[in-house]
Amino acid sequence: MRPVIDPAPLDDPIRNSLTGPHRQFALTSGPISRYRPDVSVFFGHPREMDAAAWAGLADLAGPGGRAGLRGRTDPLPDGWRILETFELVQYSGIDVESGPVEGLVRLGYDDVPEMARLVELTKPGPFLQRTIDLGSYLGVRDDDGSLIAMAGERMRPSTHWREISAVCTAPQARGRGLAARLIRGVVAGIRERGEEPFLHTTTDNPATRLYESLGFTRRSEVPLEIVRIPD
Repeated sequence: MRPVIDPAPLDDPIRNSLTGPHRQFALTSGPISRYRPDVSVFFGHPREMDAAAWAGLADLAGPGGRAGLRGRTDPLPDGWRILETFELVQYSGIDVESGPVEGLVRLGYDDVPEMARLVELTKPGPFLQRTIDLGSYLGVRDDDGSLIAMAGERMRPSTHWREISAVCTAPQARGRGLAARLIRGVVAGIRERGEEPFLHTTTDNPATRLYESLGFTRRSEVPLEIVRIPD
């Protein structure tokens, strides 16, 4: 039986990652942290945003820059505006079954250009030049050697939790169960390190059916706003 793991770090996974296990990837200004711009797009911020927090966010995003705010409750400063809003759903994978999965390849730095092209084609979420530094990535290659599916790891809000991310399959390879195989493979690697998986998606993503069929359980739902800082 696996040990019981405290779920509290998942309540604020971005900030807990940046101030904890992923602090080496963090840039900080006042109470705000963000991933280095070549690693990830996410910002960690306190639930209550005061003047110092807004100033720190503006400093790290830069004039005219964009930042994601998770569960914002305080009014935006003058001149700031909302560009997009997503309903972000968090799933715990503590009940997902895992085991050895054959036919998967481990992806490395030499594969990043091809991984970036697959992400651009399928739009699972941001994948940048150094996103691969955040964890292990697995892929499936077609008979001609081309990368047709992948999945990997991103946020790490504590030493007991790892986020599954960048789950994507090329259009011509869909319907073959590749995403499910990759997720199980990533989960197996996470469990080998004594950790548990979680993931994020949006309420309108059809992949929620896949995640739930694999045993992921919906844990929370929160608005994620993309805001623009004034020039």
